[in-house]
Amino acid sequence: MIDALYVHLKDAWSLDDTPLRLLHFTTFRMFLAFLTAFGVTFLISPRVIATLYKRGMRDQVRTYDAAFSRSKSGTPTMGGLILIAAILIATVLWCNPRRHVLAGEGLASAVPLLVMTLLFFGGIGAVDDYLKMKRRGADAGLSRSVKLVLQAAFAILFSVLVLADGSSPFPEEMRDQLYLPGIPSKIIAPPELGPIYFGLIVMAFLCISNAINFADGLDGLAIVPSGMTVLVFGIFAFVFSHAGLAATAGFHHLPGMTEVAVFSAGFLGASVGFLWFNSYPAQGFMGDTGSMAIGGTLAALAVLTKTELLFLVAGGIFVYEFLSVFIQDYIGIKRIGRRLLLRAPAHHGFQHQGVAETKVVLRFWIVSFLLAALSIATLKLR
Repeated sequence: MIDALYVHLKDAWSLDDTPLRLLHFTTFRMFLAFLTAFGVTFLISPRVIATLYKRGMRDQVRTYDAAFSRSKSGTPTMGGLILIAAILIATVLWCNPRRHVLAGEGLASAVPLLVMTLLFFGGIGAVDDYLKMKRRGADAGLSRSVKLVLQAAFAILFSVLVLADGSSPFPEEMRDQLYLPGIPSKIIAPPELGPIYFGLIVMAFLCISNAINFADGLDGLAIVPSGMTVLVFGIFAFVFSHAGLAATAGFHHLPGMTEVAVFSAGFLGASVGFLWFNSYPAQGFMGDTGSMAIGGTLAALAVLTKTELLFLVAGGIFVYEFLSVFIQDYIGIKRIGRRLLLRAPAHHGFQHQGVAETKVVLRFWIVSFLLAALSIATLKLR
């Protein structure tokens, strides 16, 4: 909003001669978006957490998790509302979704897609959290099948918008391209998948959104890997938006990706702010409201930054958690009729072996830092 005002008024008011000219720089707006989201999260969290507690929005512990989660029973949940509010405020203030449209690029903005995804998936999680509270049961929310149907329906809509003329943020020649991490386009051109890419987007949403939900089981466990993953996506968006960097890395130059980078910075700021209250011992949980909002938004960012395959590295923690649940539930229990792992998701498996919660979380954080660094390094390989 502020950047849009600057673009319209800079000539008439000679803003280029004032400190406000800094608003024209993407990196400066990314910095402001980060600070805004962090500040909003830091300021409103205590009051929101207290309100959630008074209204009975408290964590419901599953019976079979009681050995690990007894001390967490009664902790306010649904804190994802804080994350959503902070990201939206930072986006409204510092993103200019019409920037490249005004410049004559003729492509749709990616920002509305991101906001729509954040609100839709956050809404699914909020309904799920509310039903759990109302029915007093950790498994009394929306059924898994209902959530999958809703997620798939949105993913289909998102795919159509990304691939269709008039609503896509990509030029026609790259809409269905799948970029290969670390491999320069001059060596292996990004394959054009056609209709298969449509299905890839849907699968990305279903897998990523649920993977974050599986990882959200210990204090601070999910929020740091989420922040590290969005940091990677933000850097790739910035590279897309910069003509020289994009050419060096073998990407198309997409000026509209500047706003995706600003959005990502706001997401990262909200994550850091929420960690202040979500680290051990957590004062509040993000709940499905937060994990679903984060998962859906990370899936959207992966598609919009053409890093769907890179998520397997950047989001390796979530991939690991997802696979542990898939192996245990869908292969072991449902197909073979027995457990193949000690516990699932994977973090409970470590707890089952006697590893302290804080040590499990810190080790997962360390791995997420290393995976983020490795993902960013693929740019150098290109």
